[in-house]
Amino acid sequence: MVRRLSGHLPSTRQLQCFIAVAEELNFRRAAERLHMSQPPLSRQIGGLEAMLRIKLFERDTQGVSLTTAGERFEHDARRVLEALDIALVNLRETVAVDAADVRLGLTSVIDFSLVAGIRDVLTDVHLLPAGTRIEEAYSKRLVERLSSGELDLALVGEIAEPGESIQARRVALDPLMVALPEDHPAAERARVSFDDLGDTRLFWFPRHDNPVFHDRCERVFADHGYAPPRRPEPGEHMTLLARVAAGDGVAFLPTSLRAASRLGVTYRPFVADLEERLSIELKLLWRSGETREEVRYAVDVLLEAAEA
Repeated sequence: MVRRLSGHLPSTRQLQCFIAVAEELNFRRAAERLHMSQPPLSRQIGGLEAMLRIKLFERDTQGVSLTTAGERFEHDARRVLEALDIALVNLRETVAVDAADVRLGLTSVIDFSLVAGIRDVLTDVHLLPAGTRIEEAYSKRLVERLSSGELDLALVGEIAEPGESIQARRVALDPLMVALPEDHPAAERARVSFDDLGDTRLFWFPRHDNPVFHDRCERVFADHGYAPPRRPEPGEHMTLLARVAAGDGVAFLPTSLRAASRLGVTYRPFVADLEERLSIELKLLWRSGETREEVRYAVDVLLEAAEA
């Protein structure tokens, strides 16, 4: 009898992230190994644990360790990935696939699973060329890798004009929202203004992470006389949310990250005029004069999805 597969299965990306953390027992080293930053890695692990409803890792001041369930799952997860790798090799040998991989970079600041249109392309393996490889990093790093030929195209946040060697098209806007402690007075409002936040501390990112967007936000702050005390954003997204939940401050996050919930944290959109000015412009980048058919096809698919 054929066994019916569950409709709720982990993604291969979640399994790859789990194996990397299980082997390194360190989120920073695992993120570097996967060519991504720590926040999206933490989201992948958190999403996997939430879907399984099982705690896979213990995290404390001493470090990271596998739970008993995590140790058992590591063995099975590794077998799944090895079997999938063998299946792909066999498939390519069978149909004589001889196409070079398309390398697509995604900014790690955005959760593309909540960006309409683009989400559908990234989650349907039949829409992008076979062999498309995806990696995550900060926008600045993605532009560097695209320029050097290590990537073929990239979805990035707001950046400086990349120059004539790179083509750029806007594909979406991702407004910032406010992450508040649930007992903050502004949590009572449907939409939040700077006045509602008062002098509550703000967790904020360093300018070198994204000078263009940083400077635009600072101009909006100055126009509204908003000058809160600042604290540096923690490197890990879940650590940031934990600090917000503890009442240490508020954070401004892309709306696409609202799925990363945390007990004690409330998300609220900005009032309309602030929301319009505090929106991250997401762009698709590819090299000018690109001739590879697979890359041009991927560009067309992503642009059509954005327009739809």
